[in-house]
Amino acid sequence: MTHELAFSAQFPAPPARPRTIAFTSGKGGVGKSSLALNTALLLARRARRVAILDGDLGLANLHVLLGQTPRYDLRHVIAGDRRLRDIILSGPHGLLVVPAGSGVAELANLSDDDRNELLAQLSEIEHAVDFILIDTGAGINDTVLTLIAASDEAVVVTLPEPTSLADAYALMKVVVQHAAAYPFHILMNLVRDASHAQQVHASLEQILLRFLGYRPGYAGFVVADPWVSRAVIQQVPFVILAPRAPATRCLEALTDTMLGTPPEPPHAPTGFWDRVLQRSWRLT
Repeated sequence: MTHELAFSAQFPAPPARPRTIAFTSGKGGVGKSSLALNTALLLARRARRVAILDGDLGLANLHVLLGQTPRYDLRHVIAGDRRLRDIILSGPHGLLVVPAGSGVAELANLSDDDRNELLAQLSEIEHAVDFILIDTGAGINDTVLTLIAASDEAVVVTLPEPTSLADAYALMKVVVQHAAAYPFHILMNLVRDASHAQQVHASLEQILLRFLGYRPGYAGFVVADPWVSRAVIQQVPFVILAPRAPATRCLEALTDTMLGTPPEPPHAPTGFWDRVLQRSWRLT
């Protein structure tokens, strides 16, 4: 069921520029979307105003994880058929969900007038929240890189297995070659325990230091937990379905870090949506 939101009425007092964090991965199937959504909900549960953008184009699934059915998405805003307030979904704890559909890839092709109009609408989100989380697609296509470039920092979700780690390395390599100081934070998913996660992270860090001279941040880990798959089946986020589950406690530790650590200095003074439209990095 779609939940429409009276956007302007819910958040009348605009805060400072929000902290924008991309959740990304070198390959699919690593649990990225679930971890992004559940992290957003934990931030919202702690009285932070949070928006999450589904940027996994063609495979958008945040609404599925929430058990929602959006009638409209960002494509309809771009086409001028709907205003932004018409597509925003309201999630638990006041979370704002922006269903992107296939619209983000079209942002760079707008006319100047259309671009300015869209920016005026999109900036309403930035003026109304403390955090914007972006669930990117997997891989290193141009849209993924654009969303990473537009974010202040990125959490790279990876599994403790060779192909996932190799793809995570490839993703960070492409970005670091464009922006050597870009702040990546590695989040290990489906590990046995903290020791296992730290061991795998150290191995990946050594490779990044050796070949790129780059030291990533450590976002922590999430243990293998049957509650996560149950939550996906029931279309209820696991931090709500099982608030005391091991995976929930792991993400609470990540949330503590995010709230206790000042945001990285923004690599661009403009807002998130301005940077999306600038398409800062490209594969060509």
